[in-house]
Amino acid sequence: MAIAILFIIYCLEAGAFFSLVPWTRFWSFHPILHASPTLAMIADNLYVRGLVSGFGLAHFIVAFRELASILEQRRARARDQASGRDII
Repeated sequence: MAIAILFIIYCLEAGAFFSLVPWTRFWSFHPILHASPTLAMIADNLYVRGLVSGFGLAHFIVAFRELASILEQRRARARDQASGRDII
């Protein structure tokens, strides 16, 4: 259970990072992304920024699906305990 919660936290943080950073000054002036003219051209491309933001959105989706799965397991366990059955 603790590992699943840590995974959810990771996915939320990574989702926020990848969704927001391509549109900030950090991305626009990062020395590694602008080390060469070719790399700078790729990094400044709006489609690349959108791709990275989409990767962040995928992290959000995974986090919310994992959270929904954990909540459903807890509800099922509560229902089974209320009905007198124990699940190990």
